Amino acid sequence: MLRNKLAVILFSLVCFGCATQSATNGAYGPPEPLYQRGNQYAKGVGVPRNDTKAVYYYQLAANQGYAKAQYALATMYRTGRGVPRDYSIAAQWYAKAAHQNNKHAELDLGVSYLLGQGVPQDNQKAFEWFKKAAEQDNALAQNELAYMYASGKGTEQDDTAAFQWYQRAANNGLASAEYNLAMFYARGIGTPVNKALAKQWLEKSAAHGFGPARQ
Repeated sequence: MLRNKLAVILFSLVCFGCATQSATNGAYGPPEPLYQRGNQYAKGVGVPRNDTKAVYYYQLAANQGYAKAQYALATMYRTGRGVPRDYSIAAQWYAKAAHQNNKHAELDLGVSYLLGQGVPQDNQKAFEWFKKAAEQDNALAQNELAYMYASGKGTEQDDTAAFQWYQRAANNGLASAEYNLAMFYARGIGTPVNKALAKQWLEKSAAHGFGPARQ
């Protein structure tokens, strides 16, 4: 009887291992449809919204190395949707996606390092990841990178570089960057004073709904 019980336990463990390996090897199908199915549940498109099911499908796709799913799964852990909030697990999945040049993951991994969420606080690493995302034309990362240059966090303080990155983010239509660029023009930070351009960018920021620009 004991031998039979042990055999059942061992068989169960083997089956569990097979299932885990199958998920990694794509036995549930290619990752893109799994990721899209996760999106459907996360957004409630065509199905009732269900964050737990969204996490399930994101996980299946992420286990296959699919960067978009890794980023989505990380965000679910960071926000506590469908799973208990866990900044450490979120940072791990952001890192996996970031190392595949996913610009959104690069940005959020930078934020994780800047705030010390799930990883040790590290301004230099935050700067490095912001720069990678900014160079891929991520406006939010460009704005963050400009802030790092302006404040001297993680890099040498450089007003000219800060101005240039605020300008790139503003040209991408980011309202907060438009406001920051206006302030740089108004005060002559990293660029000669230009009241006309300061007014122009302030008006654009206000039109895009950025509160401080409306005051």
